[in-house]
Amino acid sequence: MTRTGERVGAARLRTPAWIARIETPDGRVLGAGVLLAPRRVLTAGHVVAPGRPYTVRLVGVPDLDAVPATVRPDEHVPQREHLGDRSGDLALLRLAAPLPAEHTTRLYRLAAPHGPVSMYGFPDGDDGGRWHGATLVAARGRDSQVQLRPVTPGELAAPGFSGGGVVDHATDQVIGIVLSVDEGPGSAFSYMSPTETILSHLPQAAAWTDGAEAVDPRLRTGAAAGRLDVPFATELASWFRGEGWPVLVTVVPATGDRAWTLQRAVTLADRELRTHRNTSAVSHDPPETVPPAGAHDLALDVTGLTAADVMDRIAERLGIRGDPRPERLGDLRVPLTAVLVAVDRAAEPDALLGLLDRLAGQGARLLPAFRRADGPAARAAELLMHRPLRRRWSRLHGELDHITDELGPALDARRCRVLPGPGTRPLLDRAEAGVRRTQMLRAWVAHTPGQEHEPGRADLLFTFEDAVGRRRRRLEEAIGLLDTRLRRREELLGRVGAEWPLCRQRAAAQGDRVIVAYRLYEDALSLLRQAPCDIERAEAAVERFVGFCSATADGEEGAS
Repeated sequence: MTRTGERVGAARLRTPAWIARIETPDGRVLGAGVLLAPRRVLTAGHVVAPGRPYTVRLVGVPDLDAVPATVRPDEHVPQREHLGDRSGDLALLRLAAPLPAEHTTRLYRLAAPHGPVSMYGFPDGDDGGRWHGATLVAARGRDSQVQLRPVTPGELAAPGFSGGGVVDHATDQVIGIVLSVDEGPGSAFSYMSPTETILSHLPQAAAWTDGAEAVDPRLRTGAAAGRLDVPFATELASWFRGEGWPVLVTVVPATGDRAWTLQRAVTLADRELRTHRNTSAVSHDPPETVPPAGAHDLALDVTGLTAADVMDRIAERLGIRGDPRPERLGDLRVPLTAVLVAVDRAAEPDALLGLLDRLAGQGARLLPAFRRADGPAARAAELLMHRPLRRRWSRLHGELDHITDELGPALDARRCRVLPGPGTRPLLDRAEAGVRRTQMLRAWVAHTPGQEHEPGRADLLFTFEDAVGRRRRRLEEAIGLLDTRLRRREELLGRVGAEWPLCRQRAAAQGDRVIVAYRLYEDALSLLRQAPCDIERAEAAVERFVGFCSATADGEEGAS
């Protein structure tokens, strides 16, 4: 089996042995595929159709003949679209004769795909194929298809890339296949189906897949259904949607309806485990209890595990190689989302709680579940939820006070001394309006009911923080613009003051010119001392005065 890592370094100049070119029997190129087994090639569903003949060629392996191939209806998942949300579009080709096993590769599960990748395909006119670079942007839709932003406009995946493998630079693994390209002029993205989504549609591909599964087998819903705890399911689904405070500390006994409800949530929120079968089973449940697919990176029962064990599992899921320290998570563009169950049954509960505190500080979304509602659960709730939430509200109060008591008066004081420059009045007016809105917000926050400060209502805090941050930055910009004009006023005052004594002497030597010089001097000085000062008018007056003084000096030189 070939190493997927053929992509890196100089090897990126070569065609990978596992890349398949899919053709019609008469040689027309349809797209690309990934050789997973001697007789199996994974590709995009729109490249092939059941009942039609195809040929598969490994263009990276010289002297190998093309092999006939077909796709069965039960291994073809057509693309479906609902309100712009695409899903499926996958197929497994069966080859009439085996290709050499040493040229196969494997898929790799990788949570929260992020960072640079490469994809191989066959753009029009290039039957040998080429690598294109891209960056994984974000998952979208119920199928968690991942957007691929090309490194350069010329590297947008053309149709000949459909079905081609996408290789992650950090792990040198195939983490998905290219599905489609944005349609229309100015398209900037193509889309990838990640490995776990592929497995949800084609579970037989698990035989050729590596990488840790997201959900611990002990946390998956089994055949025996429990009774849905609707309030708890609603709370879980809200957290999985990214609502509220990013850490949700909860208590879940080992058995019972609450345990089953958590298992249901983590199963439905996983890309690989969320299938048509289990979504059909919850179709009659309240929609607010159903979490989105791809909403977590890891769901783990930590009973008996050390903090190092947990960090190793997190690192494996995120593709962190060699040095699984918590601080390395800060380098990832996409934050970790993890469910950790039975935290109070871990081998080192206190050390694990410390790890969770560090991860939360780096932006991770965490759902630590405890078996009992006693001391450890209460300490975790205080450390990870209540204390940081109070600090954030306190910082918000400080920002509100800073805007209303400091920045607002500072802007008023400057506007009393200098007029805004051309084109800047709208900014200053918006900044002033922001102060008034912040005064109203401060009054509302001071009298807001206590339940509005609960973790589940943290979105309100985040909205306030964003608004207040924008207002503060706008005020600082406005004050900076006025400070620049005030500094210009001081420069002009200094220039007039330095010019006047010498100009007066020269003008007096030329008779009545001293009267004109004095009038120009007074005009400039009056405009500069006016409040608020019109810098443009004052500067024009200063230029007239200085120009007259220069002419006076020239007249003296001519007389001599």
